[in-house]
Amino acid sequence: MPRDYPVIPGAMRGDPAAGGWRFAGTIATAGRQCCRDRHDDIAGYDADMNHLYLGLGGAGVRVWQALCRRLACRIEPAGRRAVLEPLLIDTDPKEFRDEAPGWRHLGSSLVPPAQQRLLLGASAAELHALLRARPELRACLAPEGLDWEARLLELGAFDAPLSQVAARLPGWPSRRLGRLLLAHGQGRVRLALDAVSQALQARHTHPSLTLHLVVQLGGATGAGLLIDLLQLLRQHPPATRCSVHLHALLPQDDTAAGRPAPLAEIQAYAVLRELQAAAQEGLFELCLLSARTDERGLQPLDAAGREQRLADWIFQRVSGEPEWLTPPRAAGQATRRGEFAAFGLAERAADRVELRSHLSHELLLRLLAQLRYNHWRPGLGFVTHPRPVPVEAMDAMETLLVGWGLSEAHLQLAAPLPEIDGDSPPGTPIEQEWQALEAHYRQLIELVAPARRATELRRLFEQGLEERFRGQGIDAAFDLPDHALRRRAVVVRQRVESTLWEDWREGRRALHECGQLLAAVLADLADRIEPLRQEQHGLETQAALLWQQIEAAEQAAAVRPGMLARLRGQAAPVDVEALIERLREYALARTRSAAVTLTLRLVAEIEAQLTTLQGMIDAGEMELAALVETTDAAAAAALPPARPEAGESRLETRELLNHWRQQLITRETMQREHLRVLRAGLFARLGEQASFRIFAQRIGEAATCDALLAACAQRLPPAQLQPVAAGAWDAWLAGLQAEPERLAREQAALRAQAAVSLLWSSEEAPGASIQECLRVPAPPEPGEAPADETDAADEDEGGGEVAARTATRPVPTLLPADLARLLRRPGGAGTAPALQMRAEGEGALVLMRLVRGLPLQALRPVQELHRLHEAHRLQAGRAALWLQLDEAACLPELLAVDVQAQQARARTVVLLAEALGLLRHEPEPLTGAPVLVHVSLDADGFEIARVRLGRDPLEAVDQARERVLHDLFDEVCAELQSGRHGSPEAIAGLRDRMRDRIEMLRRQSPPTQWDTISRDWNEAAREAMKLIRQECPR
Repeated sequence: MPRDYPVIPGAMRGDPAAGGWRFAGTIATAGRQCCRDRHDDIAGYDADMNHLYLGLGGAGVRVWQALCRRLACRIEPAGRRAVLEPLLIDTDPKEFRDEAPGWRHLGSSLVPPAQQRLLLGASAAELHALLRARPELRACLAPEGLDWEARLLELGAFDAPLSQVAARLPGWPSRRLGRLLLAHGQGRVRLALDAVSQALQARHTHPSLTLHLVVQLGGATGAGLLIDLLQLLRQHPPATRCSVHLHALLPQDDTAAGRPAPLAEIQAYAVLRELQAAAQEGLFELCLLSARTDERGLQPLDAAGREQRLADWIFQRVSGEPEWLTPPRAAGQATRRGEFAAFGLAERAADRVELRSHLSHELLLRLLAQLRYNHWRPGLGFVTHPRPVPVEAMDAMETLLVGWGLSEAHLQLAAPLPEIDGDSPPGTPIEQEWQALEAHYRQLIELVAPARRATELRRLFEQGLEERFRGQGIDAAFDLPDHALRRRAVVVRQRVESTLWEDWREGRRALHECGQLLAAVLADLADRIEPLRQEQHGLETQAALLWQQIEAAEQAAAVRPGMLARLRGQAAPVDVEALIERLREYALARTRSAAVTLTLRLVAEIEAQLTTLQGMIDAGEMELAALVETTDAAAAAALPPARPEAGESRLETRELLNHWRQQLITRETMQREHLRVLRAGLFARLGEQASFRIFAQRIGEAATCDALLAACAQRLPPAQLQPVAAGAWDAWLAGLQAEPERLAREQAALRAQAAVSLLWSSEEAPGASIQECLRVPAPPEPGEAPADETDAADEDEGGGEVAARTATRPVPTLLPADLARLLRRPGGAGTAPALQMRAEGEGALVLMRLVRGLPLQALRPVQELHRLHEAHRLQAGRAALWLQLDEAACLPELLAVDVQAQQARARTVVLLAEALGLLRHEPEPLTGAPVLVHVSLDADGFEIARVRLGRDPLEAVDQARERVLHDLFDEVCAELQSGRHGSPEAIAGLRDRMRDRIEMLRRQSPPTQWDTISRDWNEAAREAMKLIRQECPR
């Protein structure tokens, strides 16, 4: 009988041997289970382990970034992991910079090595040398290579992305510039391909290589490099057996990306025509197209979503068994024609990327909370609010003030600072100094006549104030320069900062508490200032009163002398003791006043320095608060939906995530160990000479934030998050069994999510075949988790309570074969997707769908691109031919052209060219009959080419080739823009000549065709007049 287990909802594992469920166990147990290598028991192992990702342009970079985020969270054993290396090629240096968006994931850099990032560019001199050596490339700059040097001079140094060429030089063929750049950098590309291939071979010696080429067909870089790169791979394959899988994104506008770049759709159609020819030559084996509209006619994903889905497809491709994807090559078959396909993908799994992101940010939040507040609460860990800190005891505070140099003696400069004063003894107190001087003065006045003693005493005390006090007088003794006081204040600040920094680094105080203590010290200094000022005022008042008393006593003695003294001319005797007492008190008052003034100046300097220090601490705390806000938002963004609906691809719930957050982060032993390592790493990164200023400057820097997040992510490796994914999978299976009606919803949602990202017409693609593969984890091995591990998993050492429920009855397991049968293809009675067994701990269901053998003509997006391309061909001149790499190549038409529209355009061009005089009537050399001739002239008026179009405009329209009409259209536009036909008289003349020509054609035709000719050619004349008014300058 199965016993009752305390179970966290969603944290369960299947046990088919016991017919029930068992708990996932502790982190250590789950880690051992996920590291168990059971791949050897799985049939159909992928022997093709070498994969090379070749990304072209910005789309190739973004898809690789998304793929890297998934690869960073996989848990496959290293010995069974597919070998994948990238090679990125672009013309935009911004995409390859380390600080470019997308290259950071959980603080770690995803940038591949420099040798795997190729930036194509060339100077004007390099391009000139290339074109002189290879004349066949001159057509990339000018039609038929004419005046290529002038065009190259106009282009200048190629130091900008291809996408900017059209904006800087309208009308330039950016695709052909891409061909030039690839031709110039062909050696570098080959060396890079060989280096990456050799690195792959060194890691896994299998001779085969699958090359995944990712390109956006509407992008200038990808479209310009694609065809020539396929040819290069054909001529110089990087491996003995190399198969090329092309992943092409079609340009389409959507709500996220907006409208594509100008001519992107037309350019994409030109590339598709070239790819059709490349498929016939076998330049690739499979071309997977992806568009905005899926097979249901819906648009579920924007441009970024399509790139993410392509990254998910490649991830599944390189980590699975692809024998269902590519049929084996027939014996003796050298090459196989490439075929076009589309894919669909659906996953039911815990999002390991978001899981790790959320938990890493949560751990970073705990670190920031400890740094700022250091407030531990049982069950919650370090929280983001201050703890109630008791007021410092008076004796402890006094000890701190003495150690910092803020005691009364230090402020009065009675106690020395070793950093400034060295080992010099403290100065003599003011009272003792004046007592010594008074004793000396008493001895001196004994030698003076009694009548002169008062005057002598006054002189001696004044001399003591000015010169004798401490050997320099009170002004010199207490009027220290500002820099000396500032130096002492800096020493005090350094002492305070050193103590607070050491207390913070060792965890004895929080940063917030350091700020509070410093605020208390500043408040204490502020409280001292007013009493000192009052004391100074009282001393100055006392000195003034004493001086008045001294002068009054002298005046009284001079006014009331005795009779005998007046007869002898002597003054009355003065009371020497009283005079000495008044002079001593007067000197003490002035000296103490000067000392208080010096103390006030010193306190002001210290206050300024400590205020600066408090600003540093506050700045660091504000940076921490801002970082907490950003981190909290990132952690919340990585959470699963609060109410997951049926069909949600993420299987983990917030309840499950909350449980594992407690197990992996919040639990006291785990959290304290995490933060001990992270805190030590942070202060080690700041360095031994760090300070609050350095901390405030560096904590907000991107490098420091990335380093902290990367350290948090390293504390949570992918294997440690395996129990979360396994628990989410088990909970999903349990929900399917508990709610029978939920299976139908999940099946419908899975099918909808796996919709192929391309819309095609089944009537036009009768040979298309749909292949499906369902990947499910293998059932767990029989056995039960030890009771002590099971109990330990539920125990929260921090004292927090974990919400738990008890499973009182066994839950039947759902085997992978049963799951595949339940998710069989709708309408295919008895058929089910191909089943592939994955590792037990993977906890993911993946449905992959592949539609093979799709003709391009049957694809609805291609039909839309064809209509845009046809409209452009009718409106543009020879520039329409420049969209393809080789204008002389006869590429197959994917869809039937609109002959009527082309003839209507030809009528307009021929009629207007004849009216402008660009067509000549010359006699045929053999018959002498007049014919229309188009003569091309150079800038000097000499003839370049002569083309006979027919006897009249009717034959010219029927016989003229497309290229001739494009050239004629360009000349018509150039003639109209010259300014010679902009006047009303000139326009009226053109109108009359076209009207006369239409009337002549009508008279020369049979009467049965009069109405047709009149209708068609008058419509052409109306279009010609629109063109005249549009092109002629006003």
